[in-house]
Amino acid sequence: MANILQMFILRVMDEITLVNLLNKICETNDDLTWKLNCQYDDGLNHSIMQVSFVRLSTKSEVTNISFQMETGKILNGRHTGMVTFNKSMLLTDVLLDILIYETNKLSISQN
Repeated sequence: MANILQMFILRVMDEITLVNLLNKICETNDDLTWKLNCQYDDGLNHSIMQVSFVRLSTKSEVTNISFQMETGKILNGRHTGMVTFNKSMLLTDVLLDILIYETNKLSISQN
């Protein structure tokens, strides 16, 4: 029983980690800002959220990711310059991929 509870706790999306990753991506590329919206909530622990990054200089959306808040599983997503994200991916993995991509893109443009 304890193992099942531990697995459940590890699968629940940590909101603090989410906000920290979103902020870190925007610190890496100061031309980005993020938005988080609830697309659906049935009141029974089924929430579909959408996170997006918008380029401040052009007001264009460069990222749009829909995910289940309780599990962190991606339902649909893309980031300009990257491939479309797989549904089996976790949001934290996708955000880390975006962070690495934006960091590498910034270091290339500074050379």
